[in-house]
Amino acid sequence: MEGLLRGELNLTLDIFFGVLIGDVIIRLGVADFILKKFSRLRIPPVTALAVALSAGSSKTGAAVIASALEEKKISERDALWSILMLPFPSYLRRWPATFMLAVSMAGRAGAFFALSLMFRSAARFIWAYKKLKLTNKIETSNENFKIKKQSRELKLTKKLLKTLPYAWAFFAVTYSLVPLINKFFETNLKFLSFLPLSGWTVAAGSVAHVSAALGLAGGALASGELNTAQATFALILGSGLGTATRILRQNAGYYFGLFQPAMARRMLIMNFLTIMPLIILNLIFAGLALLF
Repeated sequence: MEGLLRGELNLTLDIFFGVLIGDVIIRLGVADFILKKFSRLRIPPVTALAVALSAGSSKTGAAVIASALEEKKISERDALWSILMLPFPSYLRRWPATFMLAVSMAGRAGAFFALSLMFRSAARFIWAYKKLKLTNKIETSNENFKIKKQSRELKLTKKLLKTLPYAWAFFAVTYSLVPLINKFFETNLKFLSFLPLSGWTVAAGSVAHVSAALGLAGGALASGELNTAQATFALILGSGLGTATRILRQNAGYYFGLFQPAMARRMLIMNFLTIMPLIILNLIFAGLALLF
């Protein structure tokens, strides 16, 4: 219970300061300044601003998108694809440390695994960027982002009072259910035979604890129970199986705290639908390596 309350408090503070910062940035007209600097990108200037901010915190970038959407400075469709661009800059900043950790614990298998994670994140960023660029003309962007003195639909306090209960509820649900789902995967992954038992142990560990899975993979490689291809496949498979719970755990709370429920649901669904094809592609390449 103490962990749940601490998590709810941290979530509330993140959402409050995120909404506040996003609101201030939009009111100051920073997006219009960004438009002049990034017009060649042919994407909404608010998206460019949010992507830049997400290098420090993707939640701050999401708060900017939420404020812009509320002010009608960005369409729902563009907000949806913009949100999918935000994880990459912050992940890019963390990835060198992830790569070194993976290599040190699992050798070449760890390196291939870290590269697969980078591929997924970078490919979805490019995918979302192309979707935004496809339908955003410079003239349209200029018109949409002129500063207009319009009344806000929801005051800051009213917005928080409306969205925070959803954020608290979904955080509580994911806090309670995600460990149970992870436990189910950990105890039910060993029914297939194309990987040794140690491979399924690595995959099960990778569902929830990447560091633990890398350690298991390193031990299995050192003992000769797994080769590099098998360890790589097991790591990617476990990470893929844990995608749904990871999306809920990392995003559900603040999506529902920043956006209206219908929009938050669409973001969660699109988050899952856009990453799964890339995970499957990773698994296909890793599976082909098992054959040679």
